[in-house]
Amino acid sequence: MTAPGHRRMATLLQELNVLRAQAAAPEASAEQRVLAHRDATYLAIDLKDLAVAMEQALLCVRVAHSTDDAPLQVKAHVTLGLALMEVFDDQGAQREFATAQALAEEAGDARGVALVAVNASHHELERRNYRRAARYLEDFTTSPYQAALRRPDARSLRQTFYINVVVAIAELLMAGDLSPVDVPRNEAYLQEAAAEVARWYRREGPQMPPQDAAAVLDALTRHALWSGDLGAAMIMANDHVRITQDASLPVLYGRALLDRSRVHACTGDLIGAMRDADHAVRYFEGTVAGLWAVRSRETLAAAYARAGRYREAFETQLAVTRRVEELYRDYHQQRALVSQVEQQAREAEVRAHALSEAALRDPLTGAPNRTVAMQVLHRLYDRAQRGQPSAIALLDLDRFKGVNDTHGHLVGDAVLIETVRLLRSALSEHELLARLGGEEFIVIFPEMAIEAAAERCAHLRDTLHRASWDAVAPGLGISGSFGVAALDGGRDITGTLRAADRALYEAKAAGRNRVVTAAGVA
Repeated sequence: MTAPGHRRMATLLQELNVLRAQAAAPEASAEQRVLAHRDATYLAIDLKDLAVAMEQALLCVRVAHSTDDAPLQVKAHVTLGLALMEVFDDQGAQREFATAQALAEEAGDARGVALVAVNASHHELERRNYRRAARYLEDFTTSPYQAALRRPDARSLRQTFYINVVVAIAELLMAGDLSPVDVPRNEAYLQEAAAEVARWYRREGPQMPPQDAAAVLDALTRHALWSGDLGAAMIMANDHVRITQDASLPVLYGRALLDRSRVHACTGDLIGAMRDADHAVRYFEGTVAGLWAVRSRETLAAAYARAGRYREAFETQLAVTRRVEELYRDYHQQRALVSQVEQQAREAEVRAHALSEAALRDPLTGAPNRTVAMQVLHRLYDRAQRGQPSAIALLDLDRFKGVNDTHGHLVGDAVLIETVRLLRSALSEHELLARLGGEEFIVIFPEMAIEAAAERCAHLRDTLHRASWDAVAPGLGISGSFGVAALDGGRDITGTLRAADRALYEAKAAGRNRVVTAAGVA
């Protein structure tokens, strides 16, 4: 943790001790004690001292029930619900929210009903149960208590309510998890809520507490992703990361990194997505934010899979499983493991695909590996012996060692990934690009004469050379040399590869960024 982070934690500990002293003061009223216990619970949750959080929440309920004040009892049960949520007792949390709602409705406490709706929906959002969260919010807006949000003393509650609406509905719409009949109504409600949140941020953004600003930016980023405004989404995601980092908000900063990783993935910047997800993994590693350590690894696994790095996706997903087991042991809660089953199922396809692909794919670039190339070459060699010749080309990226030495291996990896992407887009579905290792690739042209294959390689050479590599590293330029040989049955596969390799050597010796055929090469 950074020095500002340590200072903030020390400040929170001091505040927690003050609140606990206030709650225990003999001269304090019951209401003062309840509110002090409530605030102490929230601080303990921020500090991830869950034992203290539970202690203070239970005291909060006990003191509240010593009074006839129903609204105070509602606040106490909501507080206990939030504490139970932090220790993954979801059933207990839902029980406390239901108790609070019953108390509020019986007492006609409209603000209490709103408080339950906001916090119960927050609980479901934290578990990524967006449909349940939306149901809580919709039930409230159609209830006789919804006018409570328009009261002057409910301003903060109203803003949090709209933030929850934006998050829940945006996620449901992006997932396609609403029936066609419900989509127009929810889209209109989402736009209304997002406009309200955006007005609040424009009006008070610079003066907002960092926690509030982070919640607003998180919601508006999701809205921008749903609406397809990726530029706005990236601006807000960057602000989200900056604000939480500057304010030394540990968990919120890690979550902001995950949000930005998602935006990178939506824009097609898989390098950025992996970088932020990996940063979040490292950030949460060894902390008490166990659930977010799991989720950051899930995000990283998904980014690896999208980039075709199946082996790393699989290994990261295994780490998720191990971390879930640790959560189970740490919290002694069966629900800790059960609550992750749904999340694990979302990644089941990644794991299954990784198992089948790992043996045949290059883990970095996702391109077929040498094993696949040799299988294809054997099939084409059999055809060549029956009078159907093909051609192959060995490709070596020029001066690639200099890229690693100058820019580092992460940039080198990015170059290899982008090379595969560029060449794949320039190849037909019948042509195969495989990575042999390092910066060396093979391109296979089924049933194509060597002259035509050389022309295709010239096109591939130009594709690499003319591409802009500034997104990988400013000022970077990449070229490749090709050695082309015919697979015509006159030489076996090994002999054909040797001929292509000698032609590649000639291309390098002639100045690089060239295509040389093996015609005439002994």
